[in-house]
Amino acid sequence: MSDKHAARLSGLLSDALAKGAQLTLGGEAQGRRMAPTLIEALTPEMRISAEEIFGPILPIIAYDDIAEVIARINAGPKPLALYVFDKDRAGTERIIAATSSGSVGVNLTVAQFTHTGLPFGGVNYSGIGAAHGEYGFRAFSHERAILTNHASALPLVFPPYTARVRRLIGLVKRLLG
Repeated sequence: MSDKHAARLSGLLSDALAKGAQLTLGGEAQGRRMAPTLIEALTPEMRISAEEIFGPILPIIAYDDIAEVIARINAGPKPLALYVFDKDRAGTERIIAATSSGSVGVNLTVAQFTHTGLPFGGVNYSGIGAAHGEYGFRAFSHERAILTNHASALPLVFPPYTARVRRLIGLVKRLLG
């Protein structure tokens, strides 16, 4: 983690705590190191509620109805990754179907990024395109179409009409009558 990123994470945490978030675990930071941190009681006004964290801070957001969670996800920019932890397959499928994200991890984190056989990338604000394996090759390559005329008579119908083309047109006119 760079000094700039460490300062950003500390700023996100300080902003949340100043606006009423509760520190449940961790929070200690020293230079570029930050202990794994759990925070609760977040509100939409906190920067940490609106920015991707990319660090060892895990906001815990209580809910009574999964529809609240889906609405909250859909109210913000589409996330780079969505992680769903649930043993209920139907519930997991409902969340995936009702939201949009760059990728999804079910009962795991980061593994979909490390799997080279899967595309990895975002949508909208979290990025465009996909990287890894064939997906990355196609996303970062340009397939150029090249067509070479070897036997088509099509160029004969386009100007400029050479003496040879004019003779051929006269022959076709006489044949067709």
